[in-house]
Amino acid sequence: MSDGLAGGELRAREHHRIEDDARAAGPLHDATRPDGVRVKVVTVGLELTRKLLADKRLSKDSAALEREFQRQLAEQGSSTELGGLFGPSMLNSDNPKHARLRGLAVKAFNAEAVQRLAPRIEEIAADLLDGLPVGEEIDLVEALAVPMPMRVIGEVLGVPAKDGAQVRTLIESLMSMDPEVSLPASGALAGYFHGLLTGDELDEGSLFGAMVKADDNGDHLTNDELMAMAFLLVIAGHETTAALITNVVHDALDNELWEKAAADPDLVPLLVEETLRHNSPVRNATHRITTEALEIDGVAVPENTLLLINLGSAGRCPVAHEDASQYRIDRSTTAHVAFGHGPHFCLGSVLARLETEIVLRELTRRFPRTTYSGDEQPKVTDNDIMASSKTLPVVLRG
Repeated sequence: MSDGLAGGELRAREHHRIEDDARAAGPLHDATRPDGVRVKVVTVGLELTRKLLADKRLSKDSAALEREFQRQLAEQGSSTELGGLFGPSMLNSDNPKHARLRGLAVKAFNAEAVQRLAPRIEEIAADLLDGLPVGEEIDLVEALAVPMPMRVIGEVLGVPAKDGAQVRTLIESLMSMDPEVSLPASGALAGYFHGLLTGDELDEGSLFGAMVKADDNGDHLTNDELMAMAFLLVIAGHETTAALITNVVHDALDNELWEKAAADPDLVPLLVEETLRHNSPVRNATHRITTEALEIDGVAVPENTLLLINLGSAGRCPVAHEDASQYRIDRSTTAHVAFGHGPHFCLGSVLARLETEIVLRELTRRFPRTTYSGDEQPKVTDNDIMASSKTLPVVLRG
């Protein structure tokens, strides 16, 4: 159970069984990451998950997280070098620092600002779909789910189109659980961002451009903060949306809802929300560390304990939902925590939903008879945060 909760090679839906069994067995489970770092995975119901995600005693402070990671790595004689994912971004900070950093980016991601992007997102989706072959097997992850959000977030942030493939390759390597792969990628991506943020190609009207110029009564982002923000926004804006697109397409096909969505586009938002609830693309919320001894559902947790809060099992909480383990789009509520909860609620949730809905509407409209062509359920990603199919073999049919 521990290996399954922390990551590893799993078939789609297999991680559902592992997580739901863990929730039924108890709130806390020991797990070891592939790098040897020990964590406790929290598998509780939806209500308690929300409370924990907003609990100030569960810190996101980058310095505290880094110290505990390095302590454990040093104990086992491993390299204590950590990648850019642990930089001092708003993801890895507590208030008031978190509020300051989030305030610099929030205007670009509010509902009104994101909705203005819809026509451009539709153009990007159409351009990618125009190039897809019909009537033969393709991997929809490689052909659409990955490049689509990379192009969108690249334009929002100011990553030049010519650099998209390079940045995407580095992100994929950075998300590897193998330090020999992730650490060089982290260094290369840091070098790229440094060049972009200080070079002549930076679009001053982009979000990156705005961050460089940001001034709050003489308070500027430091170089380290700029770099950490760049890592966070590119990775979060790309990796999670790619996983959501993949999971929604997989779920629509797996539950024989594809043709229904083609006939009735109003079903598309329902599919997206039910996938977020039932098959969350973010498996566990990113690491937290306890600032004091506390109890979680009656179980004692010492100070300085690394926690991963499982989001998938919370969405399938049987107290919150009837037939919680079943995929149904006729629910009265699809309450979930796929985008988190509390101060760290995902800044890009509106953009992720919009991109996914646009892509799914266009896919089902153009290819209403699409079929899933795999002989078995695909493998999900093997890191401790994401949960999405590595490949999605389909045949597009009009």
